[in-house]
Amino acid sequence: MKSITLKSTGETITFVKTGKDTEGAFTEVICTIPAGQEGPPPHIHPLQDEIFEVIEGKLELSAKGKKIVLEEGQSLNITAKTAHPFSNPLDRETKFRATYKPALDIEYLLVQGFDSLNSQSNPNKPSFQMLVDFDFILKQIHGQYKFAGAPAIIFTIFAVIGRLFTKPKVKSLKDHSASF
Repeated sequence: MKSITLKSTGETITFVKTGKDTEGAFTEVICTIPAGQEGPPPHIHPLQDEIFEVIEGKLELSAKGKKIVLEEGQSLNITAKTAHPFSNPLDRETKFRATYKPALDIEYLLVQGFDSLNSQSNPNKPSFQMLVDFDFILKQIHGQYKFAGAPAIIFTIFAVIGRLFTKPKVKSLKDHSASF
């Protein structure tokens, strides 16, 4: 099993079953989030359901204007096209299973996204390199992932400006698939 860790938060994702393992039906990961840490900002999987199942601790999610706290053994299906963030509200580690149906290219997004963030001197402060990398990633998996909140055109404008100064430092989908 392959694991990736986001250096800035300590969040770890272990791939249990990939799209390749399930012929594209789903990808299953175990995610560990340290005490008090937040996961990604509000985002949308337009073509995938994401099922969260808490293994240890508690997981706080927001979806459709509601805050939901899942405890050990509880699960929640976030349907496609639903904006959601998640976080660990506890003073101890939380571990949960996330299943993405269908698999699509979620492994690419997660691995290359973590690689980009890990290469930043301050991943909490957007840089041109970060914007260029994420713009490149999202173009590789067109329509599979969106940031919720700010209009996409703003992200695109900054990424275009960033490309004047730097090139993407993440792998293409083809190169990633060949090595994953």
